[in-house]
Amino acid sequence: MASVPGMGHRDRLSVIQSYRFALYLSPVQERALVGHAGAARKAYNWGLKRIKAVMDQRAAERSYGIPEGQLTATIGWSLPALRRAWNVAPPSPGVARRR
Repeated sequence: MASVPGMGHRDRLSVIQSYRFALYLSPVQERALVGHAGAARKAYNWGLKRIKAVMDQRAAERSYGIPEGQLTATIGWSLPALRRAWNVAPPSPGVARRR
């Protein structure tokens, strides 16, 4: 493998390979796939909104001079923490959610 200027002898470039597949879905399968993608996007946006709200609240509290120990509590960003929070949060109107 050729060396790259500025990189140590142990650092190597990596190759990323990808594949493209065609899916030939029936109308029922297509609706299910679109539904799952929509649900995943909704959950992602919910988590992002929740984390951003807490971060913005903490920034506002800091600007008011509130001591660090009295700021709004932080929330976990890990998948298990967000999943637990999602499962206890009230569902959005018109959205069925399995628990």
